[in-house]
Amino acid sequence: MSEFSPALSEGMREFVDTAATFRSASDDWAARRAAFARQCAHFTPLPARPLVVEDRTIGGVTTRVYQPAHEAPECGWPVLVYFHGGGWTMGDHSTHDWFAHALLARADLAIVAVDYRLAPEFSYPAPLDDGLAVWNAIAASAWPFDSGRAAVSGDSAGGTIAAALCMALRARGQAQPRAQALLYPVLSADTAFASMREHALAPMLSAQGLADSIALYLPDERTRHTEEAMPLASKDFGGLAPALLIVATEDVLRDQAVDYAARVREAGGTAEVLLAEGCVHGALRATYLPEAVACYERIAEFLIAYDAAGRTVQN
Repeated sequence: MSEFSPALSEGMREFVDTAATFRSASDDWAARRAAFARQCAHFTPLPARPLVVEDRTIGGVTTRVYQPAHEAPECGWPVLVYFHGGGWTMGDHSTHDWFAHALLARADLAIVAVDYRLAPEFSYPAPLDDGLAVWNAIAASAWPFDSGRAAVSGDSAGGTIAAALCMALRARGQAQPRAQALLYPVLSADTAFASMREHALAPMLSAQGLADSIALYLPDERTRHTEEAMPLASKDFGGLAPALLIVATEDVLRDQAVDYAARVREAGGTAEVLLAEGCVHGALRATYLPEAVACYERIAEFLIAYDAAGRTVQN
């Protein structure tokens, strides 16, 4: 069972309790995915301002594209390619409206949410391949975005793919994104981190739950030591996009995100860590809580600072 840390606010505890009510009717993947989608829908607020939202196929992959309803800049919107969380086994291009609505209340950009293939039907490298297909289609200016102002982001399992995409682009000699915003990402299969013990029974993601998901995404254990599968396995952290890591303090993943940022800095790069005090894994779904609001404000400022987003009219 999970345990509540005394660091959690009453609002965060209520979020965890509510999330737990969305149980799967059975153990099959269709039921699990439906329950996850219902949970995400429950925590999705109405957009704070008018948006244009369309489902499009980009690079042969289904995506959901969010844009402000007002006129785009002459060169098109800067674009954030976003990879959803869900343990690489759940979620799709439609489940993370909550993230897009919250970020677009604070910054002007287009967000492209990627419906990458899911494990266990499609394990690594299929999700990364889908991400690269979308990224390359956008980079080739096949869509009305400002491809020179493109960034990547993802939460949890999606953070793995966002960071791995930066590694993959470097390996292929392609330009890096303007920035990478990684939200409580999975970056390593290593179990030696202190947070893996301290928060082994934490709500929303336990150490065992993480291990089970990794086994489905990376069934071949050899791949768990390669940088495009688990970015912290890399021997080289140079030449990567500037990074912002949103780190939940009450999360098994806390220490590996901090370690990734340190290695990027040691290699001469730029990496910032926002320690989200009193936050559990998945806390950004609680867009209404002050803890999550602070994270979204920082994500927006980070993307604006690296010219991967513009300020909203309100700002």
